[in-house]
Amino acid sequence: MTESFEFIRYAVSDGIAEIVLDRPPLNLVHKDMTLEYFQALETADADPDVRVVVLSGAGKGLSGGMDLKHAKEFGAQAMEDFLRMFYVEQMHRCRAMTKPMIAKVHGFAQEGGCTMAFGCDMIIAAEDAKFGYPGVPNAGIPPGMHVWFLQRIIGRMKAAELIYTGKSITASEAERLGLITRAVPSAELHAETMKLAAEIAAMSPYTLKITREFMYAVEDLPFSEVPEAALEVVSEAFGSEDSLEARRAFNEKRKPVWKGR
Repeated sequence: MTESFEFIRYAVSDGIAEIVLDRPPLNLVHKDMTLEYFQALETADADPDVRVVVLSGAGKGLSGGMDLKHAKEFGAQAMEDFLRMFYVEQMHRCRAMTKPMIAKVHGFAQEGGCTMAFGCDMIIAAEDAKFGYPGVPNAGIPPGMHVWFLQRIIGRMKAAELIYTGKSITASEAERLGLITRAVPSAELHAETMKLAAEIAAMSPYTLKITREFMYAVEDLPFSEVPEAALEVVSEAFGSEDSLEARRAFNEKRKPVWKGR
């Protein structure tokens, strides 16, 4: 299955939907590309043949961030309108997805490119790919969403250095800090990402859906509420057809046949 867009490429194969940002040379973010990304996410989530979504970029890297030429005359209101779409709506859409998302990063992910990558559940990156947040030195603005992402994932002290200086770090360093899932040799990036995607795509779509929902639901819960929430989701899942099939397949030493419910 393929979809036709102007600024992205979209294709589905073997349960994996690939969304490729394709606005050369740097895949800089603007309104129209963002809207196409939203449409691609909707298409993938509604397709029963899709189990996993992989986001990547064509050309030199994932994305260099916001197109500053596009935004050069923006005032506060125009920027607010754009960021309400790019930050707020994008995060809502990504969190509402019922299927796991993997970002495949080569070259670089800067500012808005990082927003798109960290909107996914996992990030596989080439070892020499660079992640950076140059909003303070280059645009005179804080790096928005990344203040939350960085402090939550790697802690305030290291986050402050990256935010204030705008310096980039390699994927190898990002992996060491726990900022990404895995750094791999550049030549192995596509194969390793697709291997992970295929492994996840082989799981029960019902279980993937409720597990993803639970993962994000408990992220902001106080710990006192987590045991009860866990009890409810595990008990409900245990009564599903796919849970029963998983247990039968395990005991019978065969591959499960999922019903998706």
